[in-house]
Amino acid sequence: MKRKWRMSEWTLPQMNRRDFEPEVEDGCIINGCVPQDDYAEAVFEELEGEAISYGTVWDQGDMPILKLDDAFRNWRKEQIDQCKALVSERITCLLPWQVLRNLSVDQRKSDRLYFTQGGMPSCMGHSDSFAHHSTTLQLIARGAPLIYTPFNPIVTWSITKGGSTRGGQTVTEMAKGANTIGHFPEFLVGTNNQSVPSYREHLEAAKQYQSAIMFLNFRGAELADEIIQSCAAGLSVALGNSTAVSGCTVDSNGVKVATLRGSWAHATHFTVYRVVCGTEYVGWVNSHGARYKSSDEGEPADMCWMNRSLVEQFVATASGYGSPYIVFPESATKLDTSLYVKQSIPFPTVWRT
Repeated sequence: MKRKWRMSEWTLPQMNRRDFEPEVEDGCIINGCVPQDDYAEAVFEELEGEAISYGTVWDQGDMPILKLDDAFRNWRKEQIDQCKALVSERITCLLPWQVLRNLSVDQRKSDRLYFTQGGMPSCMGHSDSFAHHSTTLQLIARGAPLIYTPFNPIVTWSITKGGSTRGGQTVTEMAKGANTIGHFPEFLVGTNNQSVPSYREHLEAAKQYQSAIMFLNFRGAELADEIIQSCAAGLSVALGNSTAVSGCTVDSNGVKVATLRGSWAHATHFTVYRVVCGTEYVGWVNSHGARYKSSDEGEPADMCWMNRSLVEQFVATASGYGSPYIVFPESATKLDTSLYVKQSIPFPTVWRT
């Protein structure tokens, strides 16, 4: 049954606890992800209690909370095998930015993919929206009948905070908002993510862009492995943590990788998978703008790669911010991917393997 939500759900006195003094670094706020507290934990337990098996069929338009069960693991393994086959064929590149560069105008509403959150503490909204963007583009490359429609991250995020733009938000409450409220496309509410645009006339439209959610309630190396496997299956994961990325460097395989140093209270996302000289990597995307300098492989300067060791170090502090979650656009959970007709998406001119 479709869960109902009311605007009053996010105008509770508890929202006051989200207000805090922002910590700014190089023009961006780095403490916008709120650690998991009792209220957020109660929301998590509510959502987990509503979770259904991955193989369950639900009513059209109802985007569920999904269980990480054997049905999902089996499906994910199939997707990993299919994605690896695409890489070996060298016909369909799944890098979200490469897909977007090669989409026809009737397959996209905009050329925007990742961008800075600027002086707003809205990292959780950007993490969630960007994960949706990344997964949608990979699905389109594989033949899903979707149109790439980027979101304005600030709208759903602010609604989950009772309309406030002060202070941050928890991973769990953002997940609930993405699942029940949905998302607000830029073509409806504009691209300004520094103030909340008029949106109430678009509440019903936003429901067409709800996400199904699957929480990854793991820790340490086990959580890192779940993230890596999910990215290898063409999915994306939103999360918060306190282990900061201070910059990037080029490793011995010639890959631009993140440098971990310092601390923050921040939300980002993982997406896409690759193997170079036998080393696994997943893409990590921030919302602090183009600060990591693109390499000769042409990736956005908003992101770096992380190998398994770096992912394990990065997610070591994630549990304090609530369970990371996988984002599922509707097509990923409703359609048989064997019916997709893959597209020809060229790989970057320089691409290490």
